[in-house]
Amino acid sequence: MRRKPATALSTIDLRRRRLLQTLGIGGAAAGLGGLPWLTAPGALAGEPRHGGTLRVALPQAATINPLRMSAGGAIAVVQQVAEYLVRVDEHLNLQPALATDWETPDEGRTWVFRLREGVKFNDGRPLEADDVVASFRRLVDPDVASVARSQLDFLPPEGISADDRHTVRFELSRPIGAFPYYTQIYNAVILPRDHDGDLASNPVGTGPFLLTHYQAREEAVLERNPDYWDAPRPYLDRVRMAMYDGDQPQVLALRGNATDMMLFASYMNARPLLDNEEINLLSARSTQHRQLAMRCDQPPFEDVRLRRAVALALGRESMVNNLIGGYGEPGNDHPVAPLYPDAADIDLARREPDLERAQALLAEAGVPNGFQIDLHIGRLAELPQYGVLVERMLNPIGIRVNLRVEPLNTYYEHWTKVNFGLTDWVGRAVPEQILAAAFRGGADWNAPHWRDDEFDAALSELEAATDPARRRQLTATLAGKLHEEVPAAITYFTQALRPVRRRVQGLRADNANYLDLTRAWLA
Repeated sequence: MRRKPATALSTIDLRRRRLLQTLGIGGAAAGLGGLPWLTAPGALAGEPRHGGTLRVALPQAATINPLRMSAGGAIAVVQQVAEYLVRVDEHLNLQPALATDWETPDEGRTWVFRLREGVKFNDGRPLEADDVVASFRRLVDPDVASVARSQLDFLPPEGISADDRHTVRFELSRPIGAFPYYTQIYNAVILPRDHDGDLASNPVGTGPFLLTHYQAREEAVLERNPDYWDAPRPYLDRVRMAMYDGDQPQVLALRGNATDMMLFASYMNARPLLDNEEINLLSARSTQHRQLAMRCDQPPFEDVRLRRAVALALGRESMVNNLIGGYGEPGNDHPVAPLYPDAADIDLARREPDLERAQALLAEAGVPNGFQIDLHIGRLAELPQYGVLVERMLNPIGIRVNLRVEPLNTYYEHWTKVNFGLTDWVGRAVPEQILAAAFRGGADWNAPHWRDDEFDAALSELEAATDPARRRQLTATLAGKLHEEVPAAITYFTQALRPVRRRVQGLRADNANYLDLTRAWLA
């Protein structure tokens, strides 16, 4: 049975249709108290008009090779030039993009995607199934070693094939009930079949804009694609993207009218913009969070009692109020945000500060006087201030924290190797994506080096699950295991914030900071 275009996954019975509703509807983005400077996801006024140049401030990016990129600035550039098979909207619904519909004939083991006809790459060649096959084979080829490969460990290169010019078949090594969501991980843009993956040297894609100039860590210039398949979009004639080393220079550029928008901002950095009547702060409820990871395979955090002691010393409400101005939701040491429909069955009492119990756990672990440890932090958003609060909150129980605040590029060179590290995690569309990337045993991004066979087995079952009730049960089980074992303290989920000048229309904040400029226009 073929799924209708605007829905999340194909179904073969009513139970599967209910699953799609569970997977696809995450809740509308929350409005924030009616404050005049803070809006719901988008600012829309009047009819769109063509023309003009949009100036965008981005974090620095060293490469725009989709196989290698992980920085937000790189992803934002690439998303204007190349596209995905599907889109995820603000409610976590899947929407058609280069694929018009998709189906599974066997409960998630095989997925068949039908491509949109009439789409052309910007060099004039038509988009065909062989281009999609080559793009995904590059992502999962062990000899290529793309940064996305660990997220697609169920997709063997030989399992990707073309049924005809506009139909692609994915034969997975195990059932993945939410597989269409994985085709929109940020590395999975579709490039021509003979492309080497480096858009800087060969900027060919199907996207709304043409890359005419790129300087690593400096800037990108894009022109409107006159042959874009989704006419009359885009509305903008040109996009100039300037890259900045850190958030503060971006804020200064926006305040000084040197740019029209920032890709994203933390509340800490957005505060200087709040009194500016020319700037809106777009917002969206989010699954973004921070992970205070503790390595479980070596001292001192190989002892779960010490990890629990850390978690019991952290004041979550205080962190939400002081670090993100209340624009977020307290966490409970697992990454299943309240926004996910699958979070409905999680029934865990929120971990509240309990210094007496934390000190007792230290004594039980044989370190009644505590210990000293370095906390490594990338210089991003409110993370340095987060580290200061961690230092203050752990000091009363005897854990003496030495802050090691590093340039972000430096931090990401060793973030999965340090004993104690604070990392920002962007949102994911379904919970199994973040659970697998961050906590599956042996995963590349498993910074705590935590491994639990029962967790991995339940995670694999969740990935394959099609029944909504069973998905909720499994999600609750996985959240409970992380809450108990605490490989990482997760104290809050942030709202996604995107500052823009009021003349910029048609934009939204995005759960994962994706940048869709197809609907943007200048008033």
